[in-house]
Parts: sequence; structure tokens; C-alpha cells
Amino acid sequence: MTASTALTSKQQQGGNQEKPTPVAKRTHQIPDVPRRMFFLTMGAAAVTTAFQANIVADGMLTERTQYRVTTPDNAENQAAAARFPGKTWYLLGGFRVSYRDTGRKLAALQPAMNQRAPASYIGYSNDGIDVAQLFIAIRRDVFERKIDTVYFYGDSFGGMVSVVLGSLLTQIGLTVKLIVMGSSPSNVADTLDPGKEYISLAGQIVPYLGVLGRLGAGLWAGLANPNGQGMYSAARRGIAGSFDLNRNSLILSTSQATFLQAFPRQYDGGIPTSTGIGLLYDPGDFIVDAASATRGWEALFPRNPRFSYDMPKTGHASPEINPEIYRTALRVVLDELDPPPVTSKPLQPIF
Repeated sequence: MTASTALTSKQQQGGNQEKPTPVAKRTHQIPDVPRRMFFLTMGAAAVTTAFQANIVADGMLTERTQYRVTTPDNAENQAAAARFPGKTWYLLGGFRVSYRDTGRKLAALQPAMNQRAPASYIGYSNDGIDVAQLFIAIRRDVFERKIDTVYFYGDSFGGMVSVVLGSLLTQIGLTVKLIVMGSSPSNVADTLDPGKEYISLAGQIVPYLGVLGRLGAGLWAGLANPNGQGMYSAARRGIAGSFDLNRNSLILSTSQATFLQAFPRQYDGGIPTSTGIGLLYDPGDFIVDAASATRGWEALFPRNPRFSYDMPKTGHASPEINPEIYRTALRVVLDELDPPPVTSKPLQPIF
């Protein structure tokens, strides 16, 4: 056998040899029972999380739609309650202003309010307004705290509501000492905002169609309640809010709009002539015509003591944005319309 023949034979033998089969790695499968338990646990966790989130969302919506009186439990309010027993302030928020934002307005004004009485604010629905529900909430609070004298602060739209509620409270024997209008229109003709046409129609239609409607309603809501912001910032805030699922910004507050459109026909003239009327306005307010609103309130209360105080460059209904200016204005109005009692000093003996 030649060398070449031997080489060929070895090559053939090598070629005929089978390659070793790779050994498959064993995988550890999750046993059926533990796997089921795993998915059941994860599913239960997801359901629990969703349930808790739903509770939170429901709580937020309830907070914004409940008719209730809130009196902050702080040292200043406690001192005012001890100093002025039987008296209280009620602050009513503006058109579509949430319960939370109304509380911020009260926090800004409370130091001035406490010079005459403890301070409370009233939450009412972003979806509308029910004066009967507000009256019931106030009457319950009056009974529980033994109130006999009421001061109202109406923030924008809240000024109109204060007038109607003040008349109802007078009928059950309470004294309405003072109603302060913070940028409050006296009728719908006083409003200057771009959504005025929507306000006029809101009682009859629901002005939204899909995404464009969301944007339009949000834009209007922001401009209607700028809270001291510029128009651009207010518009951005309104548009952002229109996509917030925790806010009812898609549908206009038709009952609030109807109330605004009809005022002052809802007022029955029951405010006594002894009630003071305070008027706080920015002369350049681009939401409410301050001069027209002042004339409107003067015509509605021709015999009541009144006092006007101008707050230039503060925008519309913005105590939480300009707290010092608003507190000063409120103190001046109080000193004019409800001066504090003069405490006479005892005479010194003469020797």
C-alpha cells in the first residue's frame, strides 16, 4: 500500500465518522401550581392597585363636587372664634373654581378676615350650582356653631351667589353684616372674557365635539378664570386642565352659566339696607368691566352703605396671587363699613 493510498483510507475513515451530538441543556419549568399562583398574585395586585386608584380619583372628584362648609382648624381661627363669638365669614368661589382653589383664596384672606370673625369657605360643584344645597350646608353650619352674624366674601361669580344666599339667611333671622365683592360682575353684561358667547349659550347646548371641543372648552375655562395670570398662561392652564381626567372641564357648567345669565332676577331684594357692600376691583380687569359692575351693584343696593377700593394691576379675582394687596384692601373696607368697637380707656384719677 502506498503512502497516498493510506492517506486516502484515513481520510475516508475520518469522513465516515459521525460528529458527536450536542447534549441539550435541561430547562427548569415553573411547575403548574406555582405558576398559577404567580399570575393570580400579579392579577390580584393589579386589581387592588386599580381599585385604590379608583378610590383616589373618586375622592378627588367628590372633593370638587361636594356642597360643604370648611373652617380651617388653625390658631388664628380659634382666636377669632373666641374673640368674636357667634360670627363667621363665608367665602364663595368663582365660576368653575374648584374646592381646593377656593381654600387657597381663603388662606390668603384669612389674616384680614380674622379681625372681625373666624373664616370659612364653601365648596360647590364644578358641574353646576344649587343654591338650595348651599343654603342647607350653611344653615347646618350656622346651627352647629351657633352663628348669628355672617360676613360674605364673594370671589367673582361668588359675589352674585352671596347676595342670593344673604337674602335667604336674613329670612331665617341671621344678620348679614357685610358682603364684599371681589371682582364680581353685577350681571352677565359686565363680563368681558372671550367666552361670553359660550356663557350665553351654555344653558342650552354642550359646546364640545371631540378633541377640538376639549381644546375649546379648556381654552375658555382658562381665560374665564385667569386668577391673576396673563392671558397666555391662563389659556395654557385651561387647555392642560381640559385633558385632566380628575376635572370636569369638557362640559360647561350650564347651571352656573344660567345663574349668571339670569342674575339679578334671582335676587328677591331681601338684603337689609344695614348690610355693607364692599367693592374690590382692578380698574383694568380684562374679565369683568369694573366700572360697569360698580354701577350695577350701586343700582341694586342704592341705600346700603358702600365702599369701593381699587387694586390696579392685580388682574381678576386673585387673592391667592396677590395676598398682601387683597388683605390691605379688605382691611380698609372693614374699617370703613364695619369699624371695630372703640374701647374707652378708664379715666385717670386727678390728684
